[in-house]
Amino acid sequence: MLQNISIRFRLTGWYLLSVTLIFGVMGVGSWLAMRASMYGAIDEELDHRIVNLHDFCAAHPTSTVDELRRELERAAQLTWGGGLFQVFAEDGTLVFQSEGLARHGVTTQAPRMQGEKATHRNMEPMNWPVRLGARRESFSGKTWIVEVGEPLNFVAVSLRDFSRLLLLAVPVLIVMGTLASYGISGRALAPVDWIIRDARSINSGNLSDRLSLPPAHDELRRLSETLNSMLDRIERSVRHIQQFTADASHELRSPLTLIRTAAEYALRRERSREELTEAMVRIQRESERSTHLINDLLLLTRADANVDLAPKEPVCLASTVQEVMERIAPLAVAQQIAMHCEGGDSSLFVLGGPQLLERLVYILLDNALKYTGAGGEVSVKLASHDSEAILTVSDTGIGISAIDLPHVFDRFWRADKVRSRQEGGSGLGLSIAQKIAEQSGGQITVVSEAASGSRFIVTLPLVFGVSAKGFLHTPDSSRA
Repeated sequence: MLQNISIRFRLTGWYLLSVTLIFGVMGVGSWLAMRASMYGAIDEELDHRIVNLHDFCAAHPTSTVDELRRELERAAQLTWGGGLFQVFAEDGTLVFQSEGLARHGVTTQAPRMQGEKATHRNMEPMNWPVRLGARRESFSGKTWIVEVGEPLNFVAVSLRDFSRLLLLAVPVLIVMGTLASYGISGRALAPVDWIIRDARSINSGNLSDRLSLPPAHDELRRLSETLNSMLDRIERSVRHIQQFTADASHELRSPLTLIRTAAEYALRRERSREELTEAMVRIQRESERSTHLINDLLLLTRADANVDLAPKEPVCLASTVQEVMERIAPLAVAQQIAMHCEGGDSSLFVLGGPQLLERLVYILLDNALKYTGAGGEVSVKLASHDSEAILTVSDTGIGISAIDLPHVFDRFWRADKVRSRQEGGSGLGLSIAQKIAEQSGGQITVVSEAASGSRFIVTLPLVFGVSAKGFLHTPDSSRA
């Protein structure tokens, strides 16, 4: 039910509940404080009257109880003690009660005393509320209990009037505060309506638009800035997907066009066996290229979705590099490119998929051979630092310009687009190599300048406790 109510009404409701509770506590507290204050003033006055009555009796000493009664009668007529008092013997026997107390039927039972400390009590005989204060006093050679009284009619009237005032004022203040809260919350949440309006206006056709920022540097401004930052990331992702889709469509369209052209050419009229064989070879070659491209796209899609590309296991990096170099060596010889490896430490084990790591090394070596001319050199170096294995593939090829360097790992990007397409490259190799390195817990970087060759550096976390012979080992300073 509450989920369907707007924030403004919920804030107002919480404010109403809070203010009602606060004013309720304040009202009860104020009433109790006023009552305590009035009783405190009355008790102070009662104590003062007891002192006055003591002084009167001390100034008129008596020897018998009858004489004391006569003096107390005279004191009552002179309004000593306010004309409302009574005196008890130390054993609690009533000695004297003024006519004012007797007329209203005030109890003649002595109060309970606690040493010399004054005591106070409320009584309401015959609907006549009165507060009594008592204390032990000594005069005429004996100890007496003197108790004086003060009517509470005025106190009752004052507390009743104050209660009525609270019952009238508190609801009015609560209503006024609630209305003010409703208006303030509406004004405070106005930027939220602006954010909603701007957000609704943004779609795939105007992803470059952004939310307007509130002038105040508050939570709503931070919310708008956060949403704008999110929109920046979404826009980059959408643009990237659009570019990726366009590039993929273009890459797939070329082989499909060639396949269709070859098929149409073969079917246009009767062909010789040699012509049909040539057409089938072309169709097969382009089909294989399309299949390879689709497989690469699927691999990147799985990697983007954080799906493990292959089960991970300890892999000897030196053995992997050696196997790939042996496989690609004929290509280097055919291109008259020297290729060598440094630092083949068999204790460098990393965690990853064996075939994926082989593909990572193959992509780097194949890429180096593509952009290195005859007479050039490609070198591979294996080393370790702290807890990482470092694989460096360097070449003396054409290098990469400073403008192109940030795009090396972009999908479908080629430094030499014409040459790469002629050689069958799709521009996905380095992107795949980067994803393989990341899934193995490492990273790949590149250092290059135009006409100065390139150096790709792969760092992967080492796996300790495994060796080529199956024995445990620990890192030491003997590694390269």
